[in-house]
This record gives sequence, structure tokens and C-alpha cells, in this order.
Amino acid sequence: HSLKVGYEFLAIRTEVLDINPLYGQDTYNNQYSKPTCAQLGQAAGCTIPADATSYDLADFYFGLPSAIAQGSNLTTNLRQHVHSLYVQDDWRVTPKLTVNVGLRWEFATPVWDRDNLWSNFDPTTNTLVRATSGSLYNRALVHPDYKDYGPRLGLAYSVDSKTSIRAGYGISYTFFNRPGSAIEGINGPLAIFGTFNNTVAPAAPGFLTTQNGFNAGIASTFNPINSNNDYIPADTRWPYVQSWVVSIQRELMKNTVLELAYNGNHSLRLPIIGDYNQAAPNLPGATLGVQARRPDQSFGPITWVDPAGNNHYNGLSARLEHRFSQGLYFLNSFTWGSAMGDSEQALEYYSNLTGANPQNIRNLAAEKGPSSYDAKFVNVTSVVYELPFGKGRKFLTSLHPALDAVLGGWDLNGINTASTGLPVNVYYTPSAANDVTGLSAEYRGQAFERPNVSGSGASQSTPQSLLTYFAGYTFTTPPASAPFGNLGRNAFRAPGLAQFDLAVNKNFRITEGIRLQFRSEFFNVLNHTNFGPPSNIFGSSSFGTITTTLPARQI
Repeated sequence: HSLKVGYEFLAIRTEVLDINPLYGQDTYNNQYSKPTCAQLGQAAGCTIPADATSYDLADFYFGLPSAIAQGSNLTTNLRQHVHSLYVQDDWRVTPKLTVNVGLRWEFATPVWDRDNLWSNFDPTTNTLVRATSGSLYNRALVHPDYKDYGPRLGLAYSVDSKTSIRAGYGISYTFFNRPGSAIEGINGPLAIFGTFNNTVAPAAPGFLTTQNGFNAGIASTFNPINSNNDYIPADTRWPYVQSWVVSIQRELMKNTVLELAYNGNHSLRLPIIGDYNQAAPNLPGATLGVQARRPDQSFGPITWVDPAGNNHYNGLSARLEHRFSQGLYFLNSFTWGSAMGDSEQALEYYSNLTGANPQNIRNLAAEKGPSSYDAKFVNVTSVVYELPFGKGRKFLTSLHPALDAVLGGWDLNGINTASTGLPVNVYYTPSAANDVTGLSAEYRGQAFERPNVSGSGASQSTPQSLLTYFAGYTFTTPPASAPFGNLGRNAFRAPGLAQFDLAVNKNFRITEGIRLQFRSEFFNVLNHTNFGPPSNIFGSSSFGTITTTLPARQI
């Protein structure tokens, strides 16, 4: 037995200033600068050029905004403490079998603010509650979670001198999430956001210009209808993930090993960002706006950190490795994987991809689908080859130093990557009658409402698919009385990836202990065109077209 016991303490201090727009934001789209016929010295009813862009630009020059938005100056000083205790025993049961058993207990406090600049929505009273001094709950407005136990189990078994089996299982917790502004304390009535719309002519009393707009106290009065309102349930517990792996490793020949493995995980209590005050759909034939359909019409959207996410991953992998011998190293890794779930975290998407937030936070069962990072097949082949010429190599070992500097010391490194495409989530931009959140930011709980779909994919060439990627499918916008379409989350896939990278290296031996290496790297050396994802917003003029590519050859 080899017994280990330990304790770890982590104190986290985070200063956050993430108010937007802190210094104000002007909108110019009322075309105040558009002249009248009288100003032009023309008769009434004359024709005036319709050039909205030029008139709005002139408004900007003259300081005549149509709307002014501003946020209050709020800096939070967040605090969190994490205590961890663990015990682990490495037990050599037999000469062939080793077992690792461990248990970790962790206590992470909920986040609080140093100066109690923290608040939380209380659904029982429909009010925003302010933090006070006292207990952890009084300061964080979330009950502490003392039940985070993480068992660990691992084993390694040597079948014979060339074969081994390994397996493991463990539970881990995550205490650090930044899915949106709710975790930063940007909440009313501490954080105030105001918008002033100019409704009178520029010369009339009450018109705010660019020069005097930001001193008018726009962000001085809290309005729960148009401010940030956040809700973290008081009984929220930390997310955790169960992970497991089983692998078999076999030496096929000298320096060559094959490994087959299955690994998986199951993530629970993941935070999903939604609108707790999500509006109900319109009644048939009705066209009410979002606010008139909210359950609590004294509040606007309420950003809800809903700890209900449930994701899982299963993967099979094969790895063939030829360890470095006679100047050659080879590694091929193949993975078949399936990542499924009902949630995504805001702000974590790959470049060029959009979010896959739920379309209806009240029906997460309909959100089960591929995760945004789900790549079904991935194969990566890596080769390192030392050219067998020059000092220390197989051939021409006695070259003159001048010739060795030219012909010797060359290495070639190649990496070939091939993978299937990542999921694409098709959604539509809802009208006011179809909208259920009134939001335009996924980190605040925007609903990504999906259309109805019928049909099946049509066979087409690559050039055709660039213009009609979703050929064969018929999409329709759902009615306002049933705005949530039948299309699943992340139902389509972007084109796959195929890329070969090459590196050519030259090693110079300066002295016995000093070497110099020159590296020349070629990414996508074959200049293969890898297309980006298709435009995925149904109803846009570019829907279903591909207009982007991944980087071309880079040297």
C-alpha cells in the first residue's frame, strides 16, 4: 500500500467591470439631416433623394442621435474559497494487478461580493433581493453546497509481458463558470441600464444631443423592464462530471504498440442560460408583443442560470504507435465519438459558429441533440522522419563539417488531420409576435427559435452545395401561437476538415552541448480548400450559402 492524504485551499479574487455601454452608445437612424423642400428653396412636394446612410452620417457629424444608451459604473469584487481534502491508496494487489482507490471532498463557497454589491431575483416574492453581511447565504444568496464527494477508482492489469489492461472511473466537480453576466453580479438594482429615445425635433425642448446626452442621468433610475435582472436559484449545486475509461494495450512487434480504448463521461447540473420570465406564445390570431405576454409584466427578461444541463459523451479510439527507431516515429489516432446533450454554455462556441441555446427553456426534453463540439470521426496521423544522412545518422557519417552543414541534420515532420464537420444549428429571427425573450444576446438568455422543416437532403456536387447547402429541405416559420419549430437542435453538419501540415527542420551542431535548429513550417501545405459552415439563419438572404473557408496554405 502507498497511502496519500492532502488538503488544498484556493482563494479566488476577481475584480469585474463589464458594464456595456459604460461610456454610452449613440444610435443615428432618424435622418434629422434630411432637408425639406423649403430648406432647398424648392416647391412643396419636390423630390428629395432617399439616401438614409448619408443623412444618418450627417446626424452623427451634427451630434443628433435618435437614441442614447448608457450603463451605470459598477465594479464588483468577487470572492470565492475552495477547500479540498483527499485520500488515495495505491495498492499492488498482485505482481500483475495494481489498484488505485481515492476519495476527494471539496467545498467551494458560492460567489459573493466583498462589499455586498450583489443581488438575486426571488421568484417567491417577485423581487430583487440585496446581499447583506452575515452568513454565506446572506452574502451570496445561494445556499452552500457541502456534499461534493468525488470517488476515484483505477486499475492496471498486466495480462502478459506484451498486453496490459487499464480502467478508471471518477467524479469531478467544476466551481468556475462564466456563462454570462449573471455570474459577475451585473444585476439590478445595482447595475442600471437606460435608453433615451429622442421623439421631438432637434430644436425642440427635451432633445438630447451627443454633447449633453451622457450627462442627463439616463442610467440613474432603475427600471426592471429594461435592465439586467439575474436569477440564480438559491438551491443551486455545483455541476459535476462522471468519467470512465477502459483500454487494452498490446505490443505488436518491437517498438510498435496498438491501443484500443473506450471512454465516456456524463455531465450533470450544467448551467443553462435562459429567460426565467419567458413570454408565453400568442393565442391563435393574436400578435401581442413580448412584454405583454410575460408571466411577470413588472419585469423584463430575467437571466436564469438554470442548473439543469445534462450532457454525455461516448468515444471509441484506436491508437497505433511506432516508437522512435532508426530515425522514424509514427502515430495514428482514430476516434469515433458521440457528444449529445440538451445545453450549451454561452460564450464557448467555435469561431464562425453560432450558439445553440434552447428555443424553449421550459422544454429541455426537446433540446436533446448533438453538442456543438461533436465531431463524429477524427483521424490524425503524425510522422517524424530523420533523413539518414550526416554525422550521427546511418549514411555519410564522416562528411566534412562544411558538407554536413548542408546535407546532414535534416528532419521531416508531417501531420495529416481528417474529421467530419461540426454541427450547425438552424434558427430564425423571430418577429415581435413570435419572440419569447426580446433578447439579442445568448449570455442573457436569448432563445434560438428553430423553424419547421420537412423533406430530406438532396444529392449535389460541392460547387452546388456552396449555394444551396440545405437543398431538399423545406423550411417554414412557425405561427406566433406555436413559435417553437419541429427542427431539432444542431440538426445539420458543416463540411468536414482535411489538412496536411509539414515541417522541415535543419539541425546544426555548434558544439557537443550546443545545437541550433532552423524550422520551416507549412500549414495546409497542399492548399486544400476547407469550407466554413453554411449561413444558418433561416429567412436571411444568405441562408444556406457558404461564403467562408478555413485558412489556405500558411508558410
